Amino acid sequence: RLSMPPPPPPPSAAAQLLEELRDAVEREAPPRRRQMVGEWLYAALSAIPEVSDVGKVTGMMLDFPIEQLLPLLADPSQLKPVAHQAMEALKAAPQPQPPQPPPRAPR
Repeated sequence: RLSMPPPPPPPSAAAQLLEELRDAVEREAPPRRRQMVGEWLYAALSAIPEVSDVGKVTGMMLDFPIEQLLPLLADPSQLKPVAHQAMEALKAAPQPQPPQPPPRAPR
C-alpha cells in the first residue's frame, strides 16, 4: 500500500503577504513601483512608535532595492530593527544649522 506524503505546511502569514506584495509591485509600471513601496513603507513605519521622523526614515530606506524592502514590509519584526538603525543614523548625523544673518556694518 502506498502512502501519500503529508501535505506541505501552509505558508506563514508573512510569506503569503510577501508573495502578495511582490505580485502587486510587478503589476505596476516601473516608475510607479518605488512610489508605491514608499507609501507602504511610510504607513508601516508610522505604526512604530519609536520612529519619530517617518518621512526621513522612509526616504533613507527607499535607497534600498525594492526586493530588500518587501520582506521588511511583510514582517514587522524584521522592519523594526532596520527602522531603529535608521533612527540611530539620523541621530548621529550632523544637524543642519540655520543660516546666520550677515554681520551689520558699523554706522
